[in-house]
Amino acid sequence: MIDLNEPRGARGDIPAQRIIPPSIRAFLNDRRIDPVTRAFLLGIAGKKREDWTFLDLQQVTAVVPSLTEIYIGTAVLSEFYEFMNLDPASLFEPQLGASWQATSTAFDPRNARNRRCFNLRNQAVQDPGGVRLDELLNCGGQLD
Repeated sequence: MIDLNEPRGARGDIPAQRIIPPSIRAFLNDRRIDPVTRAFLLGIAGKKREDWTFLDLQQVTAVVPSLTEIYIGTAVLSEFYEFMNLDPASLFEPQLGASWQATSTAFDPRNARNRRCFNLRNQAVQDPGGVRLDELLNCGGQLD
């Protein structure tokens, strides 16, 4: 049996890169959540923000709100979102939290002529696992 109190990465036996608080760990140990989903969320919770891919963001924002269907409270899910540095007030319409906001992102219309942002945005659509979220959010400061 897998011990969910032992730090693990999102894929395999990679150790967690950050500490998960007890309240978040209690949520991740909730037996109502499917074991595969719990393992995925535990791996993502232990992953540093800088290492998130666009695919990670898509998966978290698709999976977490659906947990309300198994009667996990929105307060618990919002706390998890806050820990993940996502906006807890936007549980059902996910947005990046305040510390991730940048005026120079690939989605900022002022960067429409920035080739690097344009290419990253297209790559994120085609291969979400191949684009780190941090690169996408900070591409506007680097002109090509």
